[in-house]
Amino acid sequence: MSELGTRLKEARVAKGYSLEDLQGVTKIQKRYLAGIEQGDYSMMPGPFYVRAFIKQYAEAVGLNSDELLEQHKAEVPEKAKEDVRPPLAPPTPSRRQTFAKSSSSGIGEVMPKIIVALFIVVIIGVVWFFYQFLAKNDPTEQVTEEDGMQYEEPTTSEEEEAPATEEEPAEEEASEEPAEEEEPAVSLEELETAGETTTYTFTGPAEREMEISASGASWVSATDQDRKELMNPARTMQDGDSETLNLEGVTQVRVRIGATNNVTLTVNNEPVEYSQDTITQNIVIRFEDAE
Repeated sequence: MSELGTRLKEARVAKGYSLEDLQGVTKIQKRYLAGIEQGDYSMMPGPFYVRAFIKQYAEAVGLNSDELLEQHKAEVPEKAKEDVRPPLAPPTPSRRQTFAKSSSSGIGEVMPKIIVALFIVVIIGVVWFFYQFLAKNDPTEQVTEEDGMQYEEPTTSEEEEAPATEEEPAEEEASEEPAEEEEPAVSLEELETAGETTTYTFTGPAEREMEISASGASWVSATDQDRKELMNPARTMQDGDSETLNLEGVTQVRVRIGATNNVTLTVNNEPVEYSQDTITQNIVIRFEDAE
């Protein structure tokens, strides 16, 4: 067993993780984890995966992966270096291509001016057409009869006008502004705590979301009532990382936290207060829609 593998195994045992537990936390196959502890990387897909798997292993058991790899870089395969080829020099344009470019550039400068001129001519034509059309159909012109006499519409006398009917006073209707719908009250209550698992019940609107914020390194995963992953993928969050989960239609969420003092949870801005006595914690929240 290598010195690097020994340190990782001791840290895993101190956390109380078995290889099966660590496989569930890191999503790395158990045989790869055992190979890392034994210092046998022959079954790994390549040097890149060796370093990546070691970093995930170290972060899951609370070790600084960068320092660990630096201290034991002699035991870890180096990254494969890619051949860097100098870029090919662009081909020198021929005289014919140069002439074609200059011709096309000259046409390109003239074409916008031609298009603008045509556009202005079209606008003038449209304006003239509408002016002529409106002049011919002017309703203010007086209508003349065939003998040239102007025709005036007969005016009705005041006596012939129909008597105005008295308008009945309209009843004033009390206008009531519709009352604004009150948002359902939000409540988060702790039901029970059993070992590393704390269960809560959340009562509130059907539209809800959870925000997961990290202030340090911690492995975090989230599943719904059907054990479907809500974080894609479950991962190790670092200081400053945050994740927002849409929980509309979800009746239960289970959050697994690897370092409780580095993670905060809120549901619809309601903080989830949980014990930090244990390093790892399972938070189960059951949702009920408010009436």
